[in-house]
Amino acid sequence: MKYVFIEKHQAEFSIKAMCRVLRVARSGWYTWCQRRTRISTRQQFRQHCDSVVLAAFTRSKQRYGAPRLTDELRAQGYPFNVKPWRQACAVRD
Repeated sequence: MKYVFIEKHQAEFSIKAMCRVLRVARSGWYTWCQRRTRISTRQQFRQHCDSVVLAAFTRSKQRYGAPRLTDELRAQGYPFNVKPWRQACAVRD
């Protein structure tokens, strides 16, 4: 919450002064800023799953459900069970 305050008011006050007043380390502030812009490995995996599922779903003329898509994607070499594909399909609905 303190970092969000600093982010909103960084045009008005210096980062150094706000960190001192709010009693947070400047290094913590800069680490928080870097973490917000970086995409985690899990997010990258989910984006990849979503794109693969969307491509397979489009190829099947939008008729296959998650179990059938899972079988098709396993045949293509994706060794996952139905859960990640079901989640990716749920995002599409």
